[in-house]
Amino acid sequence: MPSADITPRRKHFYMHETQTRPQNPGRYWYGTNFYAYGVGKATELAVTSYNVGTPATPNFATGIGFKSAPQLFRKTREELEIKWTVGQMGVMNHRGKGFGSFTYSHLSMRTPGTKTRLTAGGFYGTEELFKRNTGNFLGSVEQPLFHHKIQVVAEWFRGQHDFGFFIPGVSFHLPKEQVIVVAYKFANNPKNGANGLVIEYGLTF
Repeated sequence: MPSADITPRRKHFYMHETQTRPQNPGRYWYGTNFYAYGVGKATELAVTSYNVGTPATPNFATGIGFKSAPQLFRKTREELEIKWTVGQMGVMNHRGKGFGSFTYSHLSMRTPGTKTRLTAGGFYGTEELFKRNTGNFLGSVEQPLFHHKIQVVAEWFRGQHDFGFFIPGVSFHLPKEQVIVVAYKFANNPKNGANGLVIEYGLTF
């Protein structure tokens, strides 16, 4: 799910995500590659390659767009980190289905004391990426541990579409601005996707 975190100005961020099924790793693998560049004013530009892998899917695509997440009430309630995130990706399908879009927006905040980040919002995406035109709720919970070095996370895209999963996991923030995420995805409906292991590696440079 798109995070409220924004790549700092004049910095680059790259993340690779692998999805696989431990019971059948040689026949089920998908990769997503995400790159962002921080342009300032809580905004980044992004390019994402979706769904490259095996078996081949009809929604192998590349998205180009932006994400902005200004912090609200910074002067009065800075500790809550209230952010309004808005993002838009123009999508080019590589299976001959043409051009589509992925639009999303959510509000997030940290709870006092525990610093739990709660996120809730909505999205709309077209069949070139989601396999159908669809829109619905999205949300997440992030609980930092050990001075934010480790976070327990859970994300959910509601609905029956290719992003329709509940994904709990753990993220590890490493030295030199690196992050590793290990999670497991549970399909909202088996007809729209398969459960599987999710591993991500990200680097800011």
